[in-house]
Amino acid sequence: MTDPPTRIKGRGAASNPVGRFESTRGEIEDDGWWQEFLPSRPQTQVVDETARSILSRNDSPDIPFDQSINAYRGC
Repeated sequence: MTDPPTRIKGRGAASNPVGRFESTRGEIEDDGWWQEFLPSRPQTQVVDETARSILSRNDSPDIPFDQSINAYRGC
């Protein structure tokens, strides 16, 4: 039986189980080569970006509104 995957706080899912209808199956083999490159605790970086505008304007006749909110970068 395999050990449960180790979790790193704030870094998402620690496993990805296969679905029951998958036609192939993969096995994880630990040969240890990646451990020398693994940092002790990954740091989260926050980058401030200046957006031009949060509003996006639409001139298309098939869209029933002329303004919307651009949640990505204000392009």
